Amino acid sequence: MPPCPSRYNTPVDIYQEISRLQAENVFLRLEKPIRRPVHTCLLPLLLLFLACGAGQGHGLGLQTKTAMLITADPHYRLLLENAQVRVFSLTLPPGTESFVRHEHNYLTVTLADCAPIMWRNEESAIQHFQVPKGEIHFFFGGSAHGIRNDSTAEYRNVTVEFLDPDVTNYGWRYESGKYDFGPSALNPPVDPEGHFVNSLNLEKAVAIDIQLLPKESLPAAAGPQLLIAITPLSFSIASDFSISLAPGEVLWRKAGEPVLPSAGASRQRLAVIEFKTTGNTH
Repeated sequence: MPPCPSRYNTPVDIYQEISRLQAENVFLRLEKPIRRPVHTCLLPLLLLFLACGAGQGHGLGLQTKTAMLITADPHYRLLLENAQVRVFSLTLPPGTESFVRHEHNYLTVTLADCAPIMWRNEESAIQHFQVPKGEIHFFFGGSAHGIRNDSTAEYRNVTVEFLDPDVTNYGWRYESGKYDFGPSALNPPVDPEGHFVNSLNLEKAVAIDIQLLPKESLPAAAGPQLLIAITPLSFSIASDFSISLAPGEVLWRKAGEPVLPSAGASRQRLAVIEFKTTGNTH
């Protein structure tokens, strides 16, 4: 594409030129004695400028990059993979971005308060989103998702891809008596200092935001579970054995695994993705 005309560097320059010429009541003369208002003649120039800007990608806030596979993006690191999920750790240092295509439905668990720029497909990459620590957010697959970190702190999340397409927020809504979409994210806890258990129904699975106080326990696994540490976690298995997870680390539990007593001296927050089995439809 040829470069934009150098006389007009921005759309503002073009609008200002239009206003100036209109104010002077100037008309452009053509070969035939037809006179047109100057703004109709400069409109193609404005459109050309915008087209040039679109070709320059982020210059006008438009996403023109091609999304890559999540396994090819160096910002993503595979943590766990089995028949039900692929789990990745995403780390974006300040000033970096990721733009990947998700073939499967997925959710993200954010590990710290942040305000990244996020966009999907060919949307403009210009909007910041305030994302609180511990937010669980579900997304449909089949599209590209971009995240850019313009802050001075590192951005981190855990991304869980569901290999079963029936893990979704679309299902029967008893309150309306029809099939519809349910919530895609959990609201922040009412009391961030206390005990809470908040859940997001995903039909074949449920995503749970849990905070345990000292001496409380994580219930036994009714179905297969993925644990994601939001804060440091410590559980006692026996008098001489414990499990510890740092923020962003994960643990897979089989259905029927026993209660995990908290061994921490302070609050412990984690996300639990539990997969529903026959007889486990809560």
